[in-house]
Amino acid sequence: MTTEANKALIRQQFELLGAGDLRGAAGLWSAAALNHGRPIDPAGIEKVYASLRAVQESHTLHEMVAEGEWVSVRTTCHGVHAAEPAFAVNSGIFTGLPPSGRSYTVQHLHLFRVVDGRILEHWACRDDLGAARQIGLELRPQSRESESRS
Repeated sequence: MTTEANKALIRQQFELLGAGDLRGAAGLWSAAALNHGRPIDPAGIEKVYASLRAVQESHTLHEMVAEGEWVSVRTTCHGVHAAEPAFAVNSGIFTGLPPSGRSYTVQHLHLFRVVDGRILEHWACRDDLGAARQIGLELRPQSRESESRS
């Protein structure tokens, strides 16, 4: 595929996600893909997408750059802590927390590898700390006593 076709595939994935078509977006993935270095198949990525949908995540796409099999995209991610997702997404910041109803807006960078018209690999750099702060979490240093117990 051409770099333009690869970019179109990644754009389509975000469009399908935005429309709530999780199965359609997951269908763009290879049967033997990697997500952050971990093996995942379309059924697994659909579960990830369902958890992201639970917190109402949507993306505004900005720059998209492609070279060979790789496509990178910068997005602004908008979400609402409206549920506790079934799968620990975004570094697990929602795990064990009752929904706060607070919204968050952060920047993401995504890197996708597209082979034979399917997403084979995905990596992301997200501002999970920024999102956590916006939903009301605080980062506090551990006491020395807590450190010695771990």
